[in-house]
Amino acid sequence: MKEVTKNEFMQVIEETRLRLKGNSEWRERYAGYAEEISNNKDTITEVRKGFREWSPLKFYLTVTEAKKAKHFVNFELRYMGQTVAKLTVNKHEIPKLSTRYKYCEEANLRNFNCSIHLRDVDWRGEDAKGFRKFFKKREVTRVDGKRGNKEHYLESLLLTEFSKTKSEEKPLLRIQPVKIAGVRFPMPTYIKASNHKKVEIGYGHIDILARTGTGGKATHLCIMELKDENEKREPPQKVIRQAIAYATFIRELLRSDAGVDWWKLFGFCGEIPEPLELYAACVMPSNDNNDYSFRNMELKIERDIIKLHYIYFDDDYFIKENKIRIKPGDATIGVVA
Repeated sequence: MKEVTKNEFMQVIEETRLRLKGNSEWRERYAGYAEEISNNKDTITEVRKGFREWSPLKFYLTVTEAKKAKHFVNFELRYMGQTVAKLTVNKHEIPKLSTRYKYCEEANLRNFNCSIHLRDVDWRGEDAKGFRKFFKKREVTRVDGKRGNKEHYLESLLLTEFSKTKSEEKPLLRIQPVKIAGVRFPMPTYIKASNHKKVEIGYGHIDILARTGTGGKATHLCIMELKDENEKREPPQKVIRQAIAYATFIRELLRSDAGVDWWKLFGFCGEIPEPLELYAACVMPSNDNNDYSFRNMELKIERDIIKLHYIYFDDDYFIKENKIRIKPGDATIGVVA
């Protein structure tokens, strides 16, 4: 494997910043996102208290829905990382569950053999109970079809593991995902970095955005790029490039006029640190293709730093047990339990 030089990683940063500099529209857009979500956060927090989460179904709040959440909130309900329904919650009304959302009914039948159709039924009622029971009793198996299905499930499982608060239950300590009002929050970006040869303006998203550290100034924002395979055609050194590009976007966002608002939405208090240190990590199965050469490498953006990390997990254990296991030395963020 050809070892990537620091200069090659710096080129990713420079290209990303050049794309963003040449398209200033994103600054106004993301400033608007931050303002609207911040204004709606009290509503989101209040309505979130009106229902509980039933594993293995997990709630997600997208930026689009968080922006609209003045009087009611639409939460996505996902199973194995894939959307299966929406839950609409008003301040003073019963939460309503519906499968008529983003082609859920077709996908549920195709992916999970679920033919249940719901139209704004009471979340606490018998119809919703039957829907939850279907997924709870279903054997947890990866969905056949697109490769991304496994990545969706891995992403969801990692979020579950990282969200745990008891150290004896966590595979990796000192890490918590970024959430809004305790709900999973997929963070969009204004760049696409899936093409390893170039960075483009367009819709992208961060697989896992988390805080890691021991608290206060020792806690850092970590941008993780997840893959369900670790092979020569897409090795860690290529995957970490994607994480670097998204981390560069987050750095530019935090240094924009709306930076402080986003810093608070990401769960931090006070002012943005000087210098700001962000983590970029690849998260992949562990095998002979692991790359440890960029461990703790630091890339400078003016006064700020992006520090490189990796997490290599046991894929065989994941397949057999539907759990995450990480060996000592295979993670440079958090603490391996």
